[in-house]
Amino acid sequence: MPHVSRYPLSPKAEEEIVKNLNFILSSITKSGEMVSFLNSLLTPTERIMLGKRMAMIVLIEEGLRDSEISRILHITEMTVSKMRLFYEARGDGFKVAIQKLKEQKRLEEFKDTLLSLVEFVGKAGSGHIKKTFGT
Repeated sequence: MPHVSRYPLSPKAEEEIVKNLNFILSSITKSGEMVSFLNSLLTPTERIMLGKRMAMIVLIEEGLRDSEISRILHITEMTVSKMRLFYEARGDGFKVAIQKLKEQKRLEEFKDTLLSLVEFVGKAGSGHIKKTFGT
């Protein structure tokens, strides 16, 4: 997990900062505005990291093993294991996200894309195709 700072804020200041971030995120209702905000707020690496977290949850829900998810998303099995435990303990927000994907009929397309990587990883790992996708 990334660290925040070696110079911590007071609990009250942290609470106010998080409260305002939550307000901003819940207030933006237009997709383009949200994309613009997130592109301004997050680095490309942070966006990929968060996207992989959501992808892990979708693949966990599909019943894939940690080793399979690890290979598909190019992450460690320990990362998948930690996310699985996190999801089991505090996964309500992910369930909301999955429901939003279902409502917009995007979940099946997302799953299809992720599961197509299973076949790709298998072929690439056996030398049948050049490893270029998802690297």
